[in-house]
Amino acid sequence: MRFSGFEEVGKYDSYKKHLFEDIFLFSTGKNIKQDEASPEFEIPCVRYGELYHLYNEVISKVVNKTNLDKSELRFSDGNEILLPSAGEDPLDIGSASALTVKDVAIGRTINILKPARIDVYSPIYVSYYINQKLKKPISALSKGVSISNVYNSDLKTLKIILPNLSEQIKIAEFLSLINARIETQIQIIEELKSLKKVLRNNLCKQFTKIGKSEQIANLLNYEQPTNYIVANTNYSDDCSLIPVLTANKAFILGYTNEDFGIYHKGECVIFDDFTMDLKYVDFPFKVKSSAIKILTAKLGVNLRFIYEYLSFLKLTSADHKRHYISEIEPMCISVPKIDIQNNTANILSLLDEKIDLETKQYDLFVNQKKYLLSQMFI
Repeated sequence: MRFSGFEEVGKYDSYKKHLFEDIFLFSTGKNIKQDEASPEFEIPCVRYGELYHLYNEVISKVVNKTNLDKSELRFSDGNEILLPSAGEDPLDIGSASALTVKDVAIGRTINILKPARIDVYSPIYVSYYINQKLKKPISALSKGVSISNVYNSDLKTLKIILPNLSEQIKIAEFLSLINARIETQIQIIEELKSLKKVLRNNLCKQFTKIGKSEQIANLLNYEQPTNYIVANTNYSDDCSLIPVLTANKAFILGYTNEDFGIYHKGECVIFDDFTMDLKYVDFPFKVKSSAIKILTAKLGVNLRFIYEYLSFLKLTSADHKRHYISEIEPMCISVPKIDIQNNTANILSLLDEKIDLETKQYDLFVNQKKYLLSQMFI
């Protein structure tokens, strides 16, 4: 896939193969232990573990800071490519991030790549390229058993195929726009979740003043689907079939067309014996775990309302043991009249629908990015 203006009648005449050793200068980070980094400190920094879970292909904003003496640190010029030099999974050490911010302290256990020549590569383009094309070659260079290590001397042997710099910059700008849209979508989803949480909490607090105190046993029916456990474990990915649920937040294992095991066809709340997690379900499903309990509403009770109220109460367990329904049956909650229950459930359901819609949009952007990445590099 080429951008307009860079096509060469289907050929790649502008693409050249480079040895890492010829286009990069290599170094490593210094110091900065875990307890020496915090958002509350002074000097912006990046630690190697953060490359796995805080950052993606481009670092344009740094999360943590350090208070170490500047003489003990190595600082960025804003044109570095960072790769962790150690990790539990060999594929982790092929995760590259282009650091575009100056004067950031780079921690130890990070391989640092800087330009050896000008006008050869875009750090952002190369970061995407490494993540897309070189993860496996880099993991093949790793040494070690429990912890995999890759050193700069290993990276020097790698090769990379690059178009001219102007095309790299064009591709990097385009991918950065997609990344920005993904980050915006994440922010939209988080803000909606926060809005729902605040609204639900405020409403439930009000119900303690206007509601009637009722035991859970008087509001919900429950059943244990022991006799309905699905026998087959070879699940399909065909979502037109019936989903198979297990414990752990009603995780969908896959889909099946087995003749037995459709336990519930209407709305219900799933209760996990071990974690006390709750999940509202309004689709037919089959059951894989006896740790699942099925909760339904008694007459005159809005099940969605009760689900939201119990979620507000945050039933949790740090112990890995069975928590039977009998533990929560005696609990009392303040339940308002049915019309208030219905209105509350409708409002919170609308927010959930909006969150689902924005999540699907997020998935669309992520899949679009994956497709483009698979087509843009040779």
